[in-house]
Amino acid sequence: MSSTKHNIAWNLSSNILPLVFGLALFPKIISAYGLERFGLLSLIWALIGYFSLFDLGLSRALTQQISELIGKNKSGPEIAQLIRTAFVVMWVLGILGGLILWGISPLLITDFLKISGELQAESIYAFSLLALSIPLIVHTAALRAILEALHLFKSASLIRMVLGIGTFLAPYLTSFISPTLTSAVMGLIVTRTLVWLLHIYAVHRSQILAFTSRRFDVVWLKPLLQFGGWMTVSNIIGPMMVYMDRFVLASILGAAATSFYVAPYEVVTKLLLVPAAIAGVLFPLFAKQWEQDPIFSAAKLNQGICYTLILVFPAGVLISFFSTEWLQIWLGQAFAEQGGAIVTWLTIGILINSVAQILFAKVQGAKRSDWTAKLHLFELIPYLVLLWACLNLWGIAGAAFAWCMRAAIDLMGLIYFSKKLNSLNWVAIKTPLLLLAAGSIAILPSLSQLSLSGRILFVLTLLGLYCIPTFKQLRQDKILGMLK
Repeated sequence: MSSTKHNIAWNLSSNILPLVFGLALFPKIISAYGLERFGLLSLIWALIGYFSLFDLGLSRALTQQISELIGKNKSGPEIAQLIRTAFVVMWVLGILGGLILWGISPLLITDFLKISGELQAESIYAFSLLALSIPLIVHTAALRAILEALHLFKSASLIRMVLGIGTFLAPYLTSFISPTLTSAVMGLIVTRTLVWLLHIYAVHRSQILAFTSRRFDVVWLKPLLQFGGWMTVSNIIGPMMVYMDRFVLASILGAAATSFYVAPYEVVTKLLLVPAAIAGVLFPLFAKQWEQDPIFSAAKLNQGICYTLILVFPAGVLISFFSTEWLQIWLGQAFAEQGGAIVTWLTIGILINSVAQILFAKVQGAKRSDWTAKLHLFELIPYLVLLWACLNLWGIAGAAFAWCMRAAIDLMGLIYFSKKLNSLNWVAIKTPLLLLAAGSIAILPSLSQLSLSGRILFVLTLLGLYCIPTFKQLRQDKILGMLK
């Protein structure tokens, strides 16, 4: 197996065990904390995800810069100086992010989410306590960026496995002590601290910082901020659009209603672990090769999209067509009744967004973070308007539909940008895009009230058709021969 496929395999495998833990613990966490507290816990998870990107794009810039310097055979001290400079800046940004979260917590709870009664004080304290972990979270992003640039995906994946399990296991275990948001946050902080220490150990073992250098050199700020400046826009607006649905939903329909959306959302969006794993491996390759070897880079882009669709589509079909059954078994009748349309629109959106993530890695690997940032700026206001309108028209399912439409617009912009980079990219992605369109349309019938036998027959037909392009791709890449 090539190093690229080996690294992708490690990235993917690191998410399987956390996913199993999440599926097993979700019902227990909901039962322990109750619907309203669980809805608020889901917002805490969202805030951790959002503020982990409060690094002004420097973690992504650091991966890009290290990859480029290694490709140009730059000296060890030079690379070490770049890393230490990034560390100083990201510690400052992490502290700033923590102070901002601490400052806005009362406003967020009382004015935006309108939490009242006994939960108000508890929520404000928990959100404020979470602010303590933000500096560690941001610095962890820098450490992970180093591991990815060095292609140490085995170490990064094992640590990610610890983080993924701890995200669910920590709130569950602390619920036995006290089923409050404060105890859940304490568990999450302990998990994040452990993950930070593991990253430090992995970077130390890599010996990349064994070279003596100055701890800070302003010379490195320009290349970092030049790339990271526009990444800042994406890092602020991108996660805002990813997580804003649950905040707006909680504001309009209440925290309890958010639970009915977040539960299926957390399952369906786990499919994004596939493109994230592939894009994470391809990004350093794109950074090194997009200009020096555009044919190789375009071929990797094609493979990245094709294997993303191969892995995501069948899972998406099963999740969407049998949403009623798995939601009822997993969380009960109430969630099954609410979740059908939510799961369908989210699945189509995830399928679209999966392809977009590979294109996103290509565009940013080519140092065009300004393009992606401008695209996010263009999307923000229309998406918020669409989200508000859909929530008022169709309730919880409207949030999923709006999310799907935003993903489609995002993809169209990235297709244009990749074509603008090099016409070879367009040649490489035309066929996969046709398959994406066909696959998205094929999932739509899950919205209809088909009988169980009818859905089984339809799904078997779809998966049979899916096997044709899949086997063609596997044979072309000589993977079938490796499996014999």
